[in-house]
Amino acid sequence: MPEPQHRSASRSAARLPWHHTLVGKVVMFMLMGVLFAYLMGALSGFLIVERGAREQWLREAQVNAQIVSATIRRIYTSVAVKTDDTGQVTHIISQRPIGDEESVLETGFSPIDVLALASAQTRNNVWLFAKSSEGFTVVADALNTSSDLPANLEIDTWHTTSNAADFYVGFANIGNEEYFISSLPIVTPDGQLLGVLVATIGQKEGLYQMRNDLISKAFVVLLAVLIATALLVTILMRQLFTPVPVLIRSLTDIAKNQTAESTPYTDRNDEIGRMAKAIDALRKKVIEREHLLEVKDEALRFQHLAHHDELTKLPNRVQLNNALKTAVNSLHQGDVFNIMLFDLDHFKAVNDSLGHAAGDALLVEVSQRVQGLLTHNDLVARLGGDEFAIIQRVVRSATSEAKVLAEAIVSTLREPYQFNNQEINIGVSVGIATAPANGRNSHDLLRHADLALYAAKAKGRDRYMLYAAGMTMDSRIIE
Repeated sequence: MPEPQHRSASRSAARLPWHHTLVGKVVMFMLMGVLFAYLMGALSGFLIVERGAREQWLREAQVNAQIVSATIRRIYTSVAVKTDDTGQVTHIISQRPIGDEESVLETGFSPIDVLALASAQTRNNVWLFAKSSEGFTVVADALNTSSDLPANLEIDTWHTTSNAADFYVGFANIGNEEYFISSLPIVTPDGQLLGVLVATIGQKEGLYQMRNDLISKAFVVLLAVLIATALLVTILMRQLFTPVPVLIRSLTDIAKNQTAESTPYTDRNDEIGRMAKAIDALRKKVIEREHLLEVKDEALRFQHLAHHDELTKLPNRVQLNNALKTAVNSLHQGDVFNIMLFDLDHFKAVNDSLGHAAGDALLVEVSQRVQGLLTHNDLVARLGGDEFAIIQRVVRSATSEAKVLAEAIVSTLREPYQFNNQEINIGVSVGIATAPANGRNSHDLLRHADLALYAAKAKGRDRYMLYAAGMTMDSRIIE
């Protein structure tokens, strides 16, 4: 039956009017947003301006390269040029470096004068760099900006994506400034690089000023659009999705196990109503689950009480018997273990003189001290009153390991206890039986450990005894 009901609910949801669904409402809102955003075409305009500016810079830099090469050729008649397929000058070919002393004598023009002629036409600075072992050094520049600087001005960064011997148009760092440049390599007829002529169309900061102004204006417009959109969204959200925060609070309450109140909006006929019904169904399931968890916790509590001592929280006799059966079954696999029984000496005197509260506190501390002496494979259980039992898993030698643990128990439990600022002194008597040497079943092992325990008491208490053949109920009394 649940499956047909599910299909029926799905068909009912599919028949909802489109304008009643949350999807329809969101789609209408998004269409309004897209329409509003479409009017903000300034972004596409910005991209067009950016691309146009780049193309303009490229053309202007190429023209500057042509102007510089033409000026050089007018002054230095011995130089030649190399062009590409479009006629763009890409290299200046010269037998010797341009601007050296011999060329000054021949032409009557200093390098600064030549560069100044080119700069007058490009309306921007022009540099002549000479190739040296350390890189490129400034020979001269049209504006003579390097007159106060060292003779060999270094180019901090040469931002070309290709070899410096190739024609380059783009950004480069000259000194401490970044420029958009065109660089004409000066090479010998056999291709050896002599220097570079660099013409600029301006500094990067100035070139990008128009773009930065556009970005600032676009940012202001964007901020206004965001504020308007935020107001519009806030109004629409309040109109369309008022139930959502309420339903979120309902889910939060369910997560906190606060399931007393029913979920609102379950009477609506759209997705909000169906969501509310689903949340309310979840609330009812949580109530059922909490009830089942309470039942389970109660069962676990009773199960724990059935297998543990309520005072010391140690395993009780039932759990000891189960563990002992498991240990006996492991004898077939060659395992060896010790069973120890011990009770406290003079415990009754503590109860009689200080009361049962002192006796209970003493038992709790005894259990804690003993647990601190055991490995994770060992088990200590309280059998009742001041009687305890230990199953000790043997690793190498049953006798030696039993003696070590028993001596530790006797020594540890002999140390004084404090109760209400009063010192209490007790002892302990321990009886030990080893499996399989002293028995291969639970009954024999417990009986033999019990005989050893009373033999220890007969010896004067505050000690341990290992079971030995021949120990009987009578012999323990005589001893």
